[in-house]
Amino acid sequence: MALSGIDHLDEAHRLDSFDCGKPALNAWLAGFARTNQARAFTRVLIVHDEGTVVGYNCLAPGVIQPNSAPRAIRTGRRPDPTLLIEQLAVDHRYAGKASAAAWSRTRCIAGAAFVGGRAVVVRAIDAEAERYWQSWGFIAARDNPSMLMRSIPGR
Repeated sequence: MALSGIDHLDEAHRLDSFDCGKPALNAWLAGFARTNQARAFTRVLIVHDEGTVVGYNCLAPGVIQPNSAPRAIRTGRRPDPTLLIEQLAVDHRYAGKASAAAWSRTRCIAGAAFVGGRAVVVRAIDAEAERYWQSWGFIAARDNPSMLMRSIPGR
């Protein structure tokens, strides 16, 4: 196993065998990742094993409305800029080996600090994902428990 560092997804990366155990995340990678990146909707960051994608996440700018943000995050009555983690998945054969979730979370928080914004926001795909993000200090939006957020360090 020769895992790469963090790369941007490109045409040379193979996606066909990726399986994280969540059909929606598998389908998004295979069907939308390249198109969304080409259209600048997101940046798709990957870890690969000799060109085969074994973990990925997607980052995009966003905003959080003050009525959705928990008190610890909101700054006033105007929407606050955020960094949105749109997708995050690790191939089940690499779980624990690729540490893609750890690099993704760390990279997203660090990237948000570099780019700016008030918080990092994630939309959890299910209750398991909600628990995962909560274990890293993310808190649920006031109006949507599957939307979780965390203040950017230093803000």
